Order: sequence, then C-alpha cells, then structure tokens
Amino acid sequence: MKMNVTVPPAVTASRPRPAPSIMALTKSSSTPEDVSVLQRPVPELATGELLVQTLACGLCGSDVHAWRQDNGYEWVQSPVTLGHEAVGRVIACGPGVPEEWINRRVVPIAIDGCGNCDLCTPGTRQLCRSRSVLGLSFDGCASEKFSIPVHRAVPVDSALPAETLALTEPLSVAFHAVTRLEESLGKTSRVVISGPGPIGLMCALLLKDHGHSVTLIGAPRDEEQRLPLARTLGLETLLAGQPLPPNIVGWLEASGAPQALKTAISAVHPGGTIVMAGLFPSLPAVDVNVLARNEVRLLGSYGSVAQDYRDALAALEAAPERWRTLITTIPLSEGTRALQTAADAGALKVVLLP
Repeated sequence: MKMNVTVPPAVTASRPRPAPSIMALTKSSSTPEDVSVLQRPVPELATGELLVQTLACGLCGSDVHAWRQDNGYEWVQSPVTLGHEAVGRVIACGPGVPEEWINRRVVPIAIDGCGNCDLCTPGTRQLCRSRSVLGLSFDGCASEKFSIPVHRAVPVDSALPAETLALTEPLSVAFHAVTRLEESLGKTSRVVISGPGPIGLMCALLLKDHGHSVTLIGAPRDEEQRLPLARTLGLETLLAGQPLPPNIVGWLEASGAPQALKTAISAVHPGGTIVMAGLFPSLPAVDVNVLARNEVRLLGSYGSVAQDYRDALAALEAAPERWRTLITTIPLSEGTRALQTAADAGALKVVLLP
C-alpha cells in the first residue's frame, strides 16, 4: 500500500544581520602611532544626544599628539575615534531631543564641562575640572557618523562649503587666544607669533585685522609651505634665530616648542605679555626669574567659549576665500596619511572628507 508522505520544506537557519558599521580613524592603544581607519559600530543614541553624519572633519595638533602618544596624553582611553574639528548634518535624535534638529548642520563644541560648577556657570566651561574633550575623552568625529549631546551642538545656518565650516572650531581657539592677549595689550602694538601652524597663522591674521604690527616666526621646514602661504596673505615672517623686531609688547606662542617660549621670555618688552596657546610635548625649562624681573605676564589660553564660536562663524562668512586657502582635503579612508601630513607640516590644515 502506498502512503502519501509530505516532506516538509527545508529549514534554512536565519543568520543575524551584521550590525551596521562606520569607517572611523581610531586610536587603538597607547602604543605610539597605533592609529588606523577601522570599521566601528554606529553610535547608539542615549537620551539628549544627536546622531550626526560627518560632512568634514579637520585634524588638530592634539590629534597628532595623541597619535604620537606624546607626554600629557597618557589619559586618553583607547580605543577612541579621533577628531573634533567637524561639521555635520543631524540625521537622528535621541530620546528627549526635538525632531526640529533633523537635517540641521551643526558644529560640535570640542571641550565642555559639567555645566554646573563655579567655572562653568560664568561661561568658562572649557576650564571645568570635569571637562571632556571630543575625540579624546570619547569617540570623536573623524568618522562617517558621530554622536554628541545636544548641548554641545552649535547650529550652522550657513551656505559655506563643509570643509570651510570645519575651520570653525580652530578659528574659535584662535579668537580665544587673541582675546586673552588683547586684554593685556590695550592699544595696537608690536606682536610676535611663534608657530605658523593653523592656530598661529589664524591668530596672526586676526591680530593684523585688528591693527597690530605682526611678525610670524617659523622653523626652517615651514619655509616649504607655511611661511610662503603666510606671506601671500600679507603677513611678515621670520625664521627662528633671525633678528627679531624691536619693542615686542605681545607674544603669542603657538608652536609648542620649548625654545620658542624661551626666546619669547627673553625678547618681550618689560611689562609685556606672553600668551601660550600651544601645548608642549615635553616640559620646557625656562628662566622664570626674567618674568619676575621684567614683570612680564605669562598667560595660558585653552580651547574656546561660545562667543568665540560665534565670532569664528562670522569671520568665515566675511572672508571665506581667505580661510579656504588654509585647507588641504584628504579622504577619510586615508586618515593615517593625513595624520602624517599634519605631523610633517606638509599642509597647513588637513581636513578629512568621508
């Protein structure tokens, strides 16, 4: 007798879909130069956060310091995505964030504090004892997407190209340093800037715009690109070791070179001011007795505040072509080459494009 046997269809085991990932320039360990472009998970949004599609992200000196594992960067926890000089478009909102943020272009605040302490309340949030640094304390923007708390997002209602808007954060740092110096200078004065990198050159241009007599000093390697560019922008330049102009009332140190700070202390006119905007890979040995005897003020300048971001955006809008000349774009996929280019002073401002 025949029996009808129904054969069940073959069961195909369902495979879990791979989690979505993004390309990110990642510092993987505390080993010097252990940075590469990796696939990392898309950030999961917590309450009060934005998910941002990166449009452009500049590389900063701090990214280079972290890449080289210089002194003072031992606290950086790995793995971490580098980058904080970014502009992007909001593509998703976490719980508690209004949907009106969707599709807005934003610039993230790089350094921010707790918002409640004696330093944050008057507006100096970048000095907070509990401050965090985007791209060093937590994952940054040198990636295809990044997340930030909504209070760290500065809306950008500008038609400027993304790579130009990526200059907002470094230009805000320059504004902050220049403000610190001008609070002591008063009237227009003779000012020297050591270090023709992005911050130094930006400071030089801002001080020249404000009517000061400005001299920008660089190392011999800066004669290949940075100092010639500065001269095309109307700045007076010198190589380190050449005779300095007389009556230097203000000095802005942006190189992070101990010898530059030593020179500044010996060269500034009695009663003058030195502002340190650069961070040093090793502790400088300087003659502080000269500071005392000449009553020279030595001031630090770190990060920037909200007003500096607004000033930077206004300056970019006022002269976009001038600022655009500072930029060299490199694909995000070549992020390690971009870091090497920045470290070698092979470009003034490297901007990654996803």
